[in-house]
Amino acid sequence: MAKFVLAGKTDCPFYAKAELLADRLQRSLPDFSIHKISILPDQWQDWLAETCQKNGWNHEDSPLVWRELVHQGGKGVFLGGFCDFLEHCQNYYNITSDMSEDLMQRIAEENLVTKLELIMEEKHRASLVQPLHLWIASALNTTCNMLLPSLLSAEVLSQASAISLHLLDLEGDQEELQSLKMETEDLALPLLHQVTIHTDLQDAFRKAEIILLLDERRPEGAAGVPDPESVRATVDLYARYGRLIGSGAADNVKVVVSGGPLVNLRCSVLLGESSLDAARFAAVATELENRARAAIADKLAVRTSEVKDVIVWGDVGDGFYVDLQRAMVFNYDGPTKGPPFFSQPVLDIVYEREWLDKDYQELVHGREAAVVSKTGHGADMSTANGILTLLKAWNGTVEPATQMFSVGILCTELYELGCDAVLSAPVVLKSGRWTAAPGLAPPEHLRTRLQESAIRLRDKISGKEIVTPPTDDTVAPPTDDTVAPPVEDNAAAQNQEISS
Repeated sequence: MAKFVLAGKTDCPFYAKAELLADRLQRSLPDFSIHKISILPDQWQDWLAETCQKNGWNHEDSPLVWRELVHQGGKGVFLGGFCDFLEHCQNYYNITSDMSEDLMQRIAEENLVTKLELIMEEKHRASLVQPLHLWIASALNTTCNMLLPSLLSAEVLSQASAISLHLLDLEGDQEELQSLKMETEDLALPLLHQVTIHTDLQDAFRKAEIILLLDERRPEGAAGVPDPESVRATVDLYARYGRLIGSGAADNVKVVVSGGPLVNLRCSVLLGESSLDAARFAAVATELENRARAAIADKLAVRTSEVKDVIVWGDVGDGFYVDLQRAMVFNYDGPTKGPPFFSQPVLDIVYEREWLDKDYQELVHGREAAVVSKTGHGADMSTANGILTLLKAWNGTVEPATQMFSVGILCTELYELGCDAVLSAPVVLKSGRWTAAPGLAPPEHLRTRLQESAIRLRDKISGKEIVTPPTDDTVAPPTDDTVAPPVEDNAAAQNQEISS
């Protein structure tokens, strides 16, 4: 098969004449194929120079014609311009053109008008697409690679008809970001509209509707505790982030802060610097909550998914407390059994109070460190899963509205702690807003501890001397007389009915 490529300026009369001759040949000869490339006049010289340089050709006028060797591969065979193409058609096919110059000029003018109309139509169609603007900061963090395939899907962002993804990394290499951009585009995900990369804050968070702030992975001191210099740098950076989000992001933006021991501090700084509603910000505690569930599951020989309603209070990176007062376990192989929906309180099954008081809390505290020591990197898979779980709930795509989550939010409004800091607490979603879980106000001794955590956060933000976090013996579960009584829920009602 003979496949020719005809390229020329849209308003070129000779391109118009060659185009009509090629169409005539294509209609008459089954083995003749033509591919036409119409270039706007102001773009023609640049396109011609680039094409000739790439192929090693020497040509100056419009049109440009070459033949592609379909069955042999390799680069195309240069044919020449209009006269060369006309001569080739005369010699090989005994067909020529006798079009007048006036007709050539009129067709060339019509070609230009049609080309411009098509461009305007394409721009109009593009303007009708209103993509959701999703920003990811610290995009070269390996957690981002695990997030993207699921994140850019209708399962997580069902409200989006298209997604414009912005990858930001202030300390990242331009080539690495470009590689991540290409890899993301190669996923060929239907919701992905475009990908842009950023290595500075010039356009950061502009029009953002969802912002994911991953761990900056700054140097840490002994025992994994961030040193004062790292804390100060983080506070300064997130103060800038907060101001940019407040001025450039959409009013309904959802900001998710995830990863690292400074997650609550980072979210607190954002709130202090942004003018947006505090309900727009959340710090992820889901991964810590899941680690706490996994430790209980190991103890009771059940799956992690069969442990529910474990609560994380406080600062995820500094003195958090795992609360089991509402925790339930399903499919436990014990004296009392029931159908799949039957559950039992964890505190009624685990009788080893010493293990609960100390060993369990220490186990949860050290679980991520154990993963890091074995793999040499952070628990990126767990971090990505925590972000996705939170976003699915926040967007109302998967989790039921009554599901309880441990989320870092501004506890002042929800639990009246008298402290303006972001701390993890049990919440449910109501009309797209995080609301205090019913019947779960913190007991007095825990309220005091949360207030102390808030003070430490404020000291870090203000640059005061960092107070040593509480030791392990301060994170024991409260005694029975200090625990706020759980509200009877559906699971408890089911258990009572089965017992009777």
